[in-house]
Amino acid sequence: MIKDAIEELKAELSRADGGSLLPASVDDLQQAKLFGFPEVLVDFYRENAPNTSDGCVELDQRIWSIRGAMTESRDYVPGAYLFPLGYVVFASNMFGDAYCVDTAHVSASGEYSVVLFPHDVIEEGASLGDVEQYRLVVASGGRSSA
Repeated sequence: MIKDAIEELKAELSRADGGSLLPASVDDLQQAKLFGFPEVLVDFYRENAPNTSDGCVELDQRIWSIRGAMTESRDYVPGAYLFPLGYVVFASNMFGDAYCVDTAHVSASGEYSVVLFPHDVIEEGASLGDVEQYRLVVASGGRSSA
């Protein structure tokens, strides 16, 4: 489940002294909704936004702030190529691989998955079919509000 994965990340963050998570500002949450973040990700940020000046907290993964996630999803590879296909980057590993909430594949019960994409194989103009082979599900169970 997504909530279990988030709790595990928060516990690891606390153990590693990798930064802290606090509720996001109302303005940032509104920007996330306008940008197209799924409600499950907005809910995550409502209570768990990185509290750092560089926009992320780090372990072996980076959890991006709302503004950082928007930048990763709009301006950087692979997020800029994945976002139009329904994948919202919210974290990455130290190699640049992207953790995304997968809004392209919603389960029958309205749940999203968290998927991981390698940073170096997603190409500009890729279709949903093109990226499927690289989609690695790492967590599932986040409820959609739609």
